[in-house]
Amino acid sequence: MSGSILKYVAPSTSTTVGESAEDVQSVESRGEMPEVYSQEASYVKAQELEKIILSSSGESDVNEGDASRSLNQQDSDDDEEEEETVRLSVYSDVAAWPVPVPDVLRVDLIKRGSEPFQNRDGPFSPVERQGEKSKGKSQQLTTAWFYKALPNGEKILRMWMVYSPSKQSLFCFCCRLFAVDDKVTGASSFVTGFQLWWKLNPKVSDHEASEQHLTRLEKWKTWRAGLKLQKCLDHVHQTTVDREKRKWRDILHCLLDVTLFLAHQNLPFRGHRETMSSANKGNFLELVELLSNYDPILKEHFMRLEHAVASGKRMTSYFSPKIQNELICLLGNHVKVKIVISS
Repeated sequence: MSGSILKYVAPSTSTTVGESAEDVQSVESRGEMPEVYSQEASYVKAQELEKIILSSSGESDVNEGDASRSLNQQDSDDDEEEEETVRLSVYSDVAAWPVPVPDVLRVDLIKRGSEPFQNRDGPFSPVERQGEKSKGKSQQLTTAWFYKALPNGEKILRMWMVYSPSKQSLFCFCCRLFAVDDKVTGASSFVTGFQLWWKLNPKVSDHEASEQHLTRLEKWKTWRAGLKLQKCLDHVHQTTVDREKRKWRDILHCLLDVTLFLAHQNLPFRGHRETMSSANKGNFLELVELLSNYDPILKEHFMRLEHAVASGKRMTSYFSPKIQNELICLLGNHVKVKIVISS
């Protein structure tokens, strides 16, 4: 259609200034249309124009996309900066710790120690003392309070005492570290922040000698020693429990095998005298003792049992007639269940 329309119009570049409409009409009547005005050429020009428009719009879309991505990147950078600020505040200021402190963060803080949080060299902000009977208008913390004087005149550093520049308060490192909640509020609390500098004596000494502080101090020292050796108390305890479980499982497996063997052979379990000093304790105990010569775990169990009997102490053995009958019943019920299921 664009080619047909171009038959009736003429661009200004195709005519000279002296040409008139009659000349153009005469050319039209003769059918001598220039090649420029053909349909194919017009279509090509339309295609080129369309490409230019699309390219220009595509560039605008790209620019808009780049702008959107830049805004998103800026927001992401702002979030990362905020997270980094929070993380740095946690590792530089004790007041930024959450209460209770998560286990992962607690382990990391114990590894770092209390020294990075002490800020014992200041600067310390003065605190206004309220009340008409106050002896001074303001009081200020000093570095001397971070050291404890011993009776012999020696001074030692109070490792538990840390200062928060943001809250301008004193904290107890171990009490804040193992605090369950922050319900104990007020300016006289070393968990939420102590700020009454005129009450440092005797509040510091009282807190230092309190049972709660000593318990948490011991826990802090124990955790620190365990982490330094890469062996905390929980790990040691769990290892001991797992070792005991494996030992008793192996012993019970051996007793079950003995029970199955005697039942399969239709042999009696018990003997006339089943004491440790008896010459013949019965098939069950004699067979267990025979297997102990080839099983170190069972051998150790027998040796501990003999030592307990000799010293007059009671010890779990799983060798009693009651346990033997219980093993027989358990295995018999298991056989019955198998028979019922298979039938």
